[in-house]
Order: sequence, then C-alpha cells, then structure tokens
Amino acid sequence: MNSLGRNTKIAAISLILLVAVVVSIILWPSGPSKPSVIPQGDYSYAIDYLNYQVNKLMDKYGLPSVCVAMIDDQSVVFKQAYGIADIEKDLPATLDTIYKMGSISKLFTGIEVMRMYEEGLIDLDAPITDYLPDFSINSNFPYSEPITIRSILAHRSGLPRNSTLLGWYWEARPDVLKAQVDSLAETYQAFPVGYRYKYSNIGYNLLGRLIEVVRGIVPTVQDSAGGWPYYMKDEVLKPLGMEDSAFGSDMLLWGKEPELDVAMGYYWEDDVRKPHNQFDIIELASGSFQSTMNDMVRFVQYLFRIGEMKKETIISKDTLWSMFEDQCSRPRDPQPQGLAWFTDSKLLGEQVVLHTGTNQGFKSIITLLPEKKLGFIAISNGTRFEDHQNQLAFNMLGLMLETSYGIVPEQNDLTKVDIPRNILERYTGTYIINDEIIEIILSSNQLKAVYQGQKINMVPVGQSSFRLNHWMVDLEDVEIEFFVDDPSDEDIMIVYMGDYFVCPRYTSVETVPVLWQELTGTYDLYARTPSVYSDEGLMGTVEIKVEDGILMISDGKYLKMISDTEIRIVGGIFDGEMMVYDVETGNITWQNLIYRPKEKLSK
Repeated sequence: MNSLGRNTKIAAISLILLVAVVVSIILWPSGPSKPSVIPQGDYSYAIDYLNYQVNKLMDKYGLPSVCVAMIDDQSVVFKQAYGIADIEKDLPATLDTIYKMGSISKLFTGIEVMRMYEEGLIDLDAPITDYLPDFSINSNFPYSEPITIRSILAHRSGLPRNSTLLGWYWEARPDVLKAQVDSLAETYQAFPVGYRYKYSNIGYNLLGRLIEVVRGIVPTVQDSAGGWPYYMKDEVLKPLGMEDSAFGSDMLLWGKEPELDVAMGYYWEDDVRKPHNQFDIIELASGSFQSTMNDMVRFVQYLFRIGEMKKETIISKDTLWSMFEDQCSRPRDPQPQGLAWFTDSKLLGEQVVLHTGTNQGFKSIITLLPEKKLGFIAISNGTRFEDHQNQLAFNMLGLMLETSYGIVPEQNDLTKVDIPRNILERYTGTYIINDEIIEIILSSNQLKAVYQGQKINMVPVGQSSFRLNHWMVDLEDVEIEFFVDDPSDEDIMIVYMGDYFVCPRYTSVETVPVLWQELTGTYDLYARTPSVYSDEGLMGTVEIKVEDGILMISDGKYLKMISDTEIRIVGGIFDGEMMVYDVETGNITWQNLIYRPKEKLSK
C-alpha cells in the first residue's frame, strides 16, 4: 500500500506547504471553467480538467512522465501519455511504455487465490498451515486465532510488513517465495489476527507460495525466480488480455524481441532528481508486477465485462464482487479493506475500490466505481507523484460520475457540539502518526493539534470526534476520533484524511530508564542475511536517542521497551513490529537488518 497517499494531508499541515499552497494559487490559474451543468455523457470538461491537472503536476513537481486513462465500461473515454519515460535515453512516454506497478501486483495474486477458492482447492477461512504446514512465526499473542488466507488477503493477519530477506536476495533462486516464507520463523507477529489493519508485503508473498504449492508449480534450474512468474503470465495475465505485462523483467522478454520500451524511475535527493537503481525484487507476488497503460486499461475493461461474457472467465462475477466487500473494519480499526482491494464509500458517496503501487521511483493507482463501471488509472515514474495521485484519482472519478450519471457527491456538513472540559482533557497527549509526533493540547477549553510547530484548531463534531480547522488552508476533510481509557486496550487516535491512520498514544518519561540508556548511541546497519548482490556491507547509520522523554531512532521510528530484550515499534507503517536486543553483543535485530553499535564494533 503501498499506501493511499499517506503523507498528503500530513505534509499540508506544515508551514512550508501552507505557504506553498498560497504561492501556487497565485502562480497557477484555476484551470478550465466548469459548466454549471455537465451535459450527460459529454466528457470534454473532464478531459480538459485532467489535461490541466497533469501538466500542472508535472511542471510543479518535475515529474518526468505521467500516463492516465478514464474508462467508462468498455469505452476508453481518454488515455494519454505525457513526458519522458527515460530522461537519459530521451525516450518519450507512450501508452505501451512498461512501468513498474509495485503493489498493484497484489490484485493479480489475489485474483488467482480467489480462483483457487472458486475451484474448491482452498478454504479462505482455514489456517494457512493447512496448506503450508512448514510455515511458522513467533508470537507474543497466545490467544490469537490462526492466520487464515482471508486474514492475509484483508491485511488483518498481524504479519509484519516484510520478510527478513533483502529485496535483492536472489541467492534464494529458484525457491524465492519459499525462502521468504521460511524466513518468518525468525521474526514476530506484530498483532493478533483480526486485531488491526496491518499492511503486509510478506503476507502476499505467502499467498504466492500458497499458489505455488496448491497449483503444483515446480521451480526449474533455468528459472531465475522459479516457475511462479511463468504460471501467472500464462494462466492469469494472458487470459486477461495483458500480453505486455509480467512479474519480473525476464518475463517481459519471454517470446519477444529484446528491445523494449521501458521507463526509468526517478527520486529526489536534496531537491535534485536522480534515476533510481533498477533491479528485479524478490517480492514476486507482492510487488514485482510490470505493465503498460494499454494493458491496465484492458484489465479494467475485462473486470467490467465479467458476468456478461459467454466465454468462461478467470473468476465469476460473484467471486469478484466478494473481493470488494469490506472484511474487518470496526470503530477501533476503521480502515476499509476488501480481499486484495482497498475500498472507500466515504469520499464520493459511492463504493470505490482501488489499489496503489510503489517500486523504485514508480507510482501508480487504479480506482474503480464497480456499480457504475467507471475507472481511472494513473502511472508516473517520479516519486513525487505519490502525494497527489489519490486526490487526482478521486477528483477524476467524481467528475466521471457527474458526467456519466449526473451524480454529484453530497457534502457532509457536521454540526459543532459542546464537550465538557474533563472529557477533552482525556484526549490530550503525544500521539505517533507515521514517523512524526502530533501533540494534542487543551487551550481555552479547545483542543488543538500541534504539528511541526503549527497549532491547528480541532472543532468537535461528536463526543470523541473532531474536524481540523486552519485559517490558511482547507482541512475540513481531516477528521480525528479518539479511543481512550479502555483498560483492555491502548489509547489511540484515528486520523482520517483520505486514508485511516491509527496513531497510538506515547507516554513519555521524566526519568530515563537504565535500559533506555543502554540502547542510546550510534549504530551501523547491516543485512541480517547478506547478499552477494549488495554493493557494500554497510547499509546506513542511525542513532537511537531519547528526546523529550521519548525513545526513538533517528530515521523516525518510535520505540517502546516491553522486556529486557524486546523492543516494539510504535506507530507508522511498522507499528507493532518487534526488535530483539542482544544484551551480550549490544546488537539489535529487526526483520532484514542488524543494528550494530559502533563503539562495540571497534573493540
């Protein structure tokens, strides 16, 4: 997830971005004028608006290229490639340019899992060990239910985000998926099954291994990644009409001429755009998918045809639609999630299903309104697209909904309510959102969120829910809800801004514990399982420190000691994951990294 534009509104709250918003209003006109009434079926305004927005984003953020498409059932309303796919080669972007699609890979893995379910080969609610008996993972949750296929599909398995192997650990070939699954025996479950949404790449590689075992896919010596990518190419992608798509670069060349139109991904460092190092990652089932805009359009059209074709399809319409059903959300765990697909019914007043992708400088998003058979896709080879792709996608789906059906999403106007001071006081404190801190303070009987030095008013719209309000920028779509004082669970703040963020409360200390003091210092990072494909052994240096009574790592992770040897990460995308402290060596092990204290390395 892949995230759903996870930093968009967070960054907007900062002073720098607030100023940038004001400047952008001055420098950029408002774009094409929207007609008072859009003639039904006339997409001319939507196309003009999309052209304007894409060009604006590319100019403002230096995006090398962007590809977009609007699909209305079987009609392609508009599709266009803008910019340069590879700056160094002066290669223009086209609709047949190959882009890395990142976590959109999970949709195809999920579809194949659901096809096996439809064929009666698996039970979604059976323990995963029924099919992979060698699977194991350490757990501090003795009363947790077994990890099931459904819980993995819905990101509610409690599995950590990644395995303990580096993304380029190709020593595992051809049993790449098996090696990743086996590596979990040395790590920990982050949460009990069903407790909380926890996005997991390794979960989908576990499903890839499930496909491999149930389908009887046998890796062969000549297959660098085993037979899995070949199977997916033949049995899933080709039937979907996606001839120019594959899981990995080798498969793109399979049966084709060696000259391919392949984009380069770019990132920014010190405000300088740089090409990203490109290689095939071992996350075959969760992130290795590559495709073109034309193939992605064919995929969406195929999904819209399911249930109407005379010829047998990949899966039935009922099975497909079951993937769109919300699985596990509840007030304390509100992230809507289907099986493989993210879902949203809040922003447009209609059910939206979507997924995003990130890999080596590439960003992508696919969004659908299944009931109305409307779809929007966007792909870019610049990391800065991430903060804007979700807003662009939902804006375009809203325009398409209005154009095709005359439906304009209703505004949800909430009324301010009065909350007693003693209740407000319960919500104050320090909370972790992603890799940053938000302080909730009480001033003159009003809660304020303090973020990056800015104080933002919180308008109460319920006894535990609030809307943010700031005089310089519209933040009314940012909602906050508190869940505190439950003796059986931790205090959390839920932040909604196009996505849901579970923000644990962090209780700082006045006196630094001895254990914390032992941990503080500078650490060199090394691979837990070294790879001959690494350029160097040292992978970076970080500092563990205590600031304002909070134990943290300089890369933005906040820590909580739960025993003399166990450290839990608090908040962010690695929330709940366990770091293990070796008292003898001073080393800290976490997933695919070992933190080695520099002072002990010199002894």
